Amino acid sequence: MMNRNRWMATTATVALSAALVAGCGVPPIASPSTTGNNTQPNQANQANQAANQQTNGQGGQASTDPNATITFYEAMSGSAASELNSLTNTFMSQHPSIRVNLVFNGSFTTEQQKLNAAIAANQPPTIAEVRDTWETDYYNQGLLQPLGGLLSQGTVSDMIPVLKNDNSYNGHLVSAPFTVSADVLYYNTDDFSKAGITSPPTTWSQLEQDAIQISRATGVPGLGFQANWPTFEMFLNQAGGQVLSTDQKQASLNSAAGRNTLAYLNKLVKQDSAAWVVPPAGYLSDGFNTNKYAMTIDSTTSIQFMTNNNTHWSVAPLPKGLQSAVPATGTNIVLFKDASASEQQAAAEYIDFLMSKDNTIGWAEGTGYLPVRQSALTDPAWESFVSHNPNVGIAPTELQDAYFSPRLTALSDVSDALNTQLAACINGNQSTTATLQNMTTIVNQALSH
Repeated sequence: MMNRNRWMATTATVALSAALVAGCGVPPIASPSTTGNNTQPNQANQANQAANQQTNGQGGQASTDPNATITFYEAMSGSAASELNSLTNTFMSQHPSIRVNLVFNGSFTTEQQKLNAAIAANQPPTIAEVRDTWETDYYNQGLLQPLGGLLSQGTVSDMIPVLKNDNSYNGHLVSAPFTVSADVLYYNTDDFSKAGITSPPTTWSQLEQDAIQISRATGVPGLGFQANWPTFEMFLNQAGGQVLSTDQKQASLNSAAGRNTLAYLNKLVKQDSAAWVVPPAGYLSDGFNTNKYAMTIDSTTSIQFMTNNNTHWSVAPLPKGLQSAVPATGTNIVLFKDASASEQQAAAEYIDFLMSKDNTIGWAEGTGYLPVRQSALTDPAWESFVSHNPNVGIAPTELQDAYFSPRLTALSDVSDALNTQLAACINGNQSTTATLQNMTTIVNQALSH
């Protein structure tokens, strides 16, 4: 499981091209260039501009307000910033009555601070890129305008189901998916060959046996992971458990699934001597990139960091336990209620445009994030891209088994305390029983405040 701070601190960059070359031996992907607001559309966007002018979620109608202005708080950098600038300029050229002001806020920490300050001053932007937990807080405060009645039916009905669910509250679509990634299994093909393993593992049992076999054959730990909350949550879900009760008011991790999860991870490290526990401040991609371990589970956005030409690797779907469960992460776009009716309509047209089939494909190709529409995954343009870049094609096939962590600030606020408990257990310094009891207490106390 990745260190989530890295994902939030960076966006997919032009290094994705080099990483795809290192992993698959395919031609590099051309990246767009940018000079302020004069960003030129990438090739995919240029080819599809005419299609994007269509309605039914492919760009929308021009706003009824001749001078509608949208302010968009966002935190895109690198190639993602170039792609967003390009798409925005194309949108404005097709909708001359709408002006979109992109406000780059640097890190997500800075953006949250600026966004909260703007809200406190009763001057929120029209739309903003947000994390799930922020969105929940804003929704509970009554600050958001749901998007379900504003976006085109083509966009809403074509949204990938797990993404639609993550952007909905009480059955109503509130926001739109913007940056989406999912975890995959990274594996070193040279280490697999040395150990006589011909295919990646598909189950917990195979993952353990392959890790043992690689460790013995090569001296390289078979698996690298972090003893932290995201790792535990993923394996817990795969074991058939869940972090919280259905009403999300109390912890439910002290269960047979919780015990099986901790026993499995502890065995990999202590009894099998087949796994390396990556320090909390480390990044899984760094160790994998230097062959410190032969396998790791990390986000698709980490492809950009696999830049060592001497490390040969590929990706595969996550091994499953009792069931498949794939962590997904991302940011969403929310619309604030304070926007006028014409601004809300213009914002909906802009979001429709960003989410059009052609544009979500171009966005995914240029940034390393995933398409957000079902039709995009079977479109010839995406299938052609995946045929030349097979590593990026794995994560979308897992989305039917994807989940998002609970959208609760209270839970994220105690992640450090939970990480401490998990590290003590997985490193053999605390019993499974005590760990689950302690974590249950920590979570329940956080939820009660």
